[in-house]
Amino acid sequence: MRSIKRKRYAPIFLLLVLMGLSALGGKVLAEQVGGSPLTASTSRIKTIYDSLVSLSHGSDAAGSWGNWGAYWNRIRSAGEWVPSGNATTAGVTSGTTFYSNSRTQQTGTAAIAMDYSTQSLVIWDDYKNGENADGDSAGEESTWTNTATNVWKDARTSLYWSNSQGSLTNSFTKASCDFYTTTPRGSYAGADADCGNAINACGLLSLEAVTGGGAKIDWYLPSQKELMQAYLDGMYNKAGGAFTTTSGFWSSTELSDYANYAWYTYLNNGTTSNSDKGNSNATRCVRRD
Repeated sequence: MRSIKRKRYAPIFLLLVLMGLSALGGKVLAEQVGGSPLTASTSRIKTIYDSLVSLSHGSDAAGSWGNWGAYWNRIRSAGEWVPSGNATTAGVTSGTTFYSNSRTQQTGTAAIAMDYSTQSLVIWDDYKNGENADGDSAGEESTWTNTATNVWKDARTSLYWSNSQGSLTNSFTKASCDFYTTTPRGSYAGADADCGNAINACGLLSLEAVTGGGAKIDWYLPSQKELMQAYLDGMYNKAGGAFTTTSGFWSSTELSDYANYAWYTYLNNGTTSNSDKGNSNATRCVRRD
């Protein structure tokens, strides 16, 4: 009886094999239409495909392997992608991890080095003359890049600076303002009334930092030292007409011995002082990549 059963089912088995081979030859695989290992919307392959689409990873197009259908083309191309950057460990800040031209995570080894030697040549502030004795404003022209409309980036600090957001009060209560417990500062959403107008204006700001990069919402009100560094790096003369202003700009730094006062800084002459938070001063926002 067993031998008879084997003979009876052998043609059926052979037919199924031939049908499978035919399907393979025509490149109509169940995986291509989301039918394996599960079916319809629960297919593992469809789930992976949908995830890759949402992340903009891979492509539906055929590749060097041929055309396996949109699902498998995207999965394989995403899996085979290798970064093509030219960064090296020696050129990336020490401790920073990155992927350059391989799929292996690498860690930068470069120490942050700033050349302050030309500071000895500074003989004027930036307000009227702008240039120092060596004629190049201590190398400041190389640090500023106009990355989007009314946005400039300082390469030394990696800060993007917005244009002035207007004259605002800065009545924050540090003990209860969410901005001061949010890390990084750029993730503060600008919704806490205890943070005042200047901090909230930056927290709510939606502005493109790099042309074509889409609006960013991680802007924040700079600290006093960030504003002072912007002056040292020559923002007033090197960052374009929208930044050539003699206004004093609010910081998010409170006066240490009097909570009703906060610091502000003039970017044309480097003066930094403090004022009642209820007074109005110019407001400019910053962000980091």
